[in-house]
Amino acid sequence: MKLIEADTRTEAWLKAAKFLLCNGPSLNLVLGIRSPDSRGPYPTARRHIDEFLDREGQYSMHTVAETIFPGYEYRKQGLQGVFNVYPDEIYPRIKKHRNISWGTYAYRLVRRRKANGTDMNPLEQLIQKMQTSLGTRGTMRSCYEIGLAEGEYDLPLYSTTEDGTRHRGGPCLSHLSFKLFSGAVHLTAVYRSHDYTYKVPGNLLGLARLQGCVAGETEQRMGSLVVHSTYAYLSGGKTKIQKLLSDVGTTADQRETSNVVAH
Repeated sequence: MKLIEADTRTEAWLKAAKFLLCNGPSLNLVLGIRSPDSRGPYPTARRHIDEFLDREGQYSMHTVAETIFPGYEYRKQGLQGVFNVYPDEIYPRIKKHRNISWGTYAYRLVRRRKANGTDMNPLEQLIQKMQTSLGTRGTMRSCYEIGLAEGEYDLPLYSTTEDGTRHRGGPCLSHLSFKLFSGAVHLTAVYRSHDYTYKVPGNLLGLARLQGCVAGETEQRMGSLVVHSTYAYLSGGKTKIQKLLSDVGTTADQRETSNVVAH
């Protein structure tokens, strides 16, 4: 297992990518990001990464992020856009494209079918549960951790019915676990397989947007973001990856931009 801690998403990704570049694929690579709502000292990192992804014929960071959480609809219409506009109007258009086994996380967060045939909204239920708990319990105390340990705010994304027969090509994001602790919303995400070249930068952005939404709707601060990749690897040629890491790493300055949900 390899644990990488950093203040920001870009710093965590840089450290992890450099580790994988030197050591090859890794089991149980864990990122601990203290301030996922901050871009940190790399103001042009996203431009460099997106230019690289475009040259490689890959999806942009924003496009990958939108598969985890429909941040564009959230900015435009709030939860109404996430809970209704996205699944009813946006997702049906996405579903027409090939390879729909990739990128269905946002839909699974807001639309699931119960055993009795009715629909449910896991993300809405999670937010309501948090709001109710905060309203009835007031200031969070240590005893609140018992509920967290029992999985009170967990969102499973793997579907046994839909994904159980797949050997490859299924959803890589397996589980999301939210925690209310010391006035902040913390998020842990578990990936079964994770591409640190083409997917992780956008994944981290999408997870931070989702975390920011839950924190904002419950009127809490954003806490830490932990990403556990049970299998982590780099795609593409080593020389190209080295160039990308160099381009991103040499753009650091002391400016810091927050409010990731707005970006």
